[in-house]
Amino acid sequence: MTSPPIVRPNLNIVPDTGFYIVATLKDGYARSYLLAKGSKFLTYQLYSSEAILLELQDKLENKFGFTREQVVNALKDIRRVVNIVRPTKKITISRDPDDDKIIECAVEAHADLILSFDKDLLVLKEYSNIKMIHPRELMYLFPPH
Repeated sequence: MTSPPIVRPNLNIVPDTGFYIVATLKDGYARSYLLAKGSKFLTYQLYSSEAILLELQDKLENKFGFTREQVVNALKDIRRVVNIVRPTKKITISRDPDDDKIIECAVEAHADLILSFDKDLLVLKEYSNIKMIHPRELMYLFPPH
């Protein structure tokens, strides 16, 4: 008698710009989630958009003083592990209009979760069945390696 196969739900996750910044700047749980793909029982796919990556590029260069070469390398590493979507629906819901691009990406990616350190997104809690959580909450689903 064979055991039934283990079903591994796949979550679609959209990290916000702040998540990528933290994952780029320091070793820790954000970076481990960026590089991993899940656990024995759960898996996930990461999604982003060109608008999110452009904002990341701007912040790394202008706020954190990265050289162009460092930014290019960081974006290349991120592009290796995320799926890029091109949002087709304009959404205006966040109290910070810059954050709407995160929600637009999540809707296009059919995301289950948005990972954010940003209070303007976290205060929303949910949009169109997409939960908005602090990355620290992922530890309950995917213990860091």
